[in-house]
Amino acid sequence: MARIGRMVKEASVTELSSRLSERPNFFVTTINRLSATEADQLRQKLFASQARLIMTKRRLGHRAAEALKIGGLSELLQGSVGFVLAGEDVLQAAKIIVEFRKSHEERLALRGALIDGQLLDTHRVEELAQLPPKPMLLADVVGVVESLLADVTWTLERLLGEVMWAAEQAAAQKPAEPAAQAPTPPAAEPPAEPQQPGGGPSDG
Repeated sequence: MARIGRMVKEASVTELSSRLSERPNFFVTTINRLSATEADQLRQKLFASQARLIMTKRRLGHRAAEALKIGGLSELLQGSVGFVLAGEDVLQAAKIIVEFRKSHEERLALRGALIDGQLLDTHRVEELAQLPPKPMLLADVVGVVESLLADVTWTLERLLGEVMWAAEQAAAQKPAEPAAQAPTPPAAEPPAEPQQPGGGPSDG
């Protein structure tokens, strides 16, 4: 029986390690006297954001965390551990945990999280939960980009207008070139004197 018990624990650790590896963004909580009904309520709230709650004992949680080889992660595990495996919307999962903890402070404690390979403490997770939802963040980014493009377009149009105005002013102030004069015709040569018969000069 003892051997079967060890095999079951080993399988549980392997499965938990695999799930933590498949969903690298997760939150760590300590669950103290959280009733089954309250745990189901939390699970239902998390399900809307495609997140999952996995409850385990501290010892098994430590072994699963050690398999990930992430420094400082094991120190977050205290008491009965609850791993919240986040879905694509990490912000939404953080908001749900922080909001749920407000009405269950004595039964649920937020210990930290592993987000994008970085270990966050409780304070950082609370700051994360205060961020606006992802669609609003994207809308804000799009708004900022559109505003920058509008400013650049307006600036280019103003510069082009000033260049064209300067070119028109320069053309208006340029002196007119004198008209080309017609060439002067060559002077007429005097007619040749008629010669006397015999080719000699006339007698005086």
